[in-house]
Amino acid sequence: MGMRNLLTKIVVGLCVALASVGLGVSAAAAAEEFPTKPVTLIIPVGAGGSHDLTARAVTSVAAQYLGQPIIVQLKPGGGGAIGSEMVAKAAPDGYTLLFGGMGWSTTYPAVEGRSKGPDDLMAVCRINYSPTIIAARAGAPYKTFKEMLAWAKANPDKLIFANTGPWGQADLPWKMIGKQTGIKTKNVPYDGGGPALLAVLGGHADVTGGLVTALLPHIKSGKLNALAVLDNKREEKLPDTPTAKEEGVNVINLMWRAVLAPKGTPRPIVDKLAQAFKKMTEDKTVVTMIKQFGDEVYYLGPDEFGKAWREEYELQKELGKALKK
Repeated sequence: MGMRNLLTKIVVGLCVALASVGLGVSAAAAAEEFPTKPVTLIIPVGAGGSHDLTARAVTSVAAQYLGQPIIVQLKPGGGGAIGSEMVAKAAPDGYTLLFGGMGWSTTYPAVEGRSKGPDDLMAVCRINYSPTIIAARAGAPYKTFKEMLAWAKANPDKLIFANTGPWGQADLPWKMIGKQTGIKTKNVPYDGGGPALLAVLGGHADVTGGLVTALLPHIKSGKLNALAVLDNKREEKLPDTPTAKEEGVNVINLMWRAVLAPKGTPRPIVDKLAQAFKKMTEDKTVVTMIKQFGDEVYYLGPDEFGKAWREEYELQKELGKALKK
């Protein structure tokens, strides 16, 4: 009886081992063949913002480097949370990806416990990043950052700020500015940088926080005034615009654009995607297009970006607690 049990255990163990090898071979084979159909990249915010522009530029050459086209789909809502949650629930097979950003991929999950962050998604690569630019409509009664602060203090709750959603890319630094300076404003959420920008251009809001890719054409045309750069250094495309730190407000806010995949996506597929995106960002046509937006490429692979993303997430948790006090 003891020998029979021993033999049974040996047979079962061999079956499990063989099944595991089979699964490993199957996963490797799937990664080898990937992709066999178009890949979908979800942009979880509205059209016309920097994420939309950058994603479409990069994916315009996807078929050349990935072997299949990448279809960009806009799924706005909840400041990016709806599209993020949709991708997190998708099959982890590399065919449904998210174009991530700090607001919906770090701040919301870290500060509010909603949307999806590094616990639910995994890093494929970072494409680039930009500092947040505080800009006002051309007809506003202030031309500089200091003048805006003075006007807001003299007119409590009169200045209307358009942001990308509660605790989003523009909302978080605006709350930090308010906490440091004591200004009180109307903070109105929109579904992404594009809609927030349109609100200011249309006269429905006074100020917004956006990225140079989306704001620069309107700054050059005179429709917007750049007031401050939320970085340690000035933006080279706006050399005359001071940083907020130069104006006495210590607020830094960098928005990144990255490709994220559902948790559990096999590493060989992640690597294949990361390598393809790296080649896309090195394509001369793509580099030229992104420069025309007023931006640059700052690629990071899955390990480097994944580490930086996790660190940012933990820092945002602490920052959120401080702002809620």
